[in-house]
Amino acid sequence: MTGLAKISAMLDRATLVLALFLLGLMFSCQILVVLLRYLTGIGFLELQDAVSYSFAVVVALSIPLALTRDRHVRVDVLRERMSPRVNRRIDGLGHVLLTLPVFALMAWHSWPLVSASWAILEGSRETGGLPGRFLVIGFLLVMPVLFLVHGLAWFGKPRQSSDHSTGTPG
Repeated sequence: MTGLAKISAMLDRATLVLALFLLGLMFSCQILVVLLRYLTGIGFLELQDAVSYSFAVVVALSIPLALTRDRHVRVDVLRERMSPRVNRRIDGLGHVLLTLPVFALMAWHSWPLVSASWAILEGSRETGGLPGRFLVIGFLLVMPVLFLVHGLAWFGKPRQSSDHSTGTPG
């Protein structure tokens, strides 16, 4: 495994741990918001912001996680009839022509928004809400960078033995 593939694997594990933690936080906070509101009539804007912030980051992290688990969107109608070798070549073309350019542009274009948010340490839009919205907005840059690392590392991953088939499906 190449150095980039090792870095990609480490980042993938860290991303998964963070996403799972945030899912737990989001679920717990949402249950607490509902219980407090309907049982006691008390609302906490901070908890609602925690749910929103967690959800936004989980969505951003799920995109690179889907790529590393080969669960991203593709048209599988023809894929199942092709050999693993042909499928790998198509995946490689997809990375070169779509994944890398699109996510590089996304990182490039999100940089001004992320840097402006960090410059003012942007907080909640609601008075009394959680500070740290700039951290959430930072994931607009983290997500495409993770995707680019995983997309580039894909080329360094070892091929499965079935990739060297003679072209027969299966």
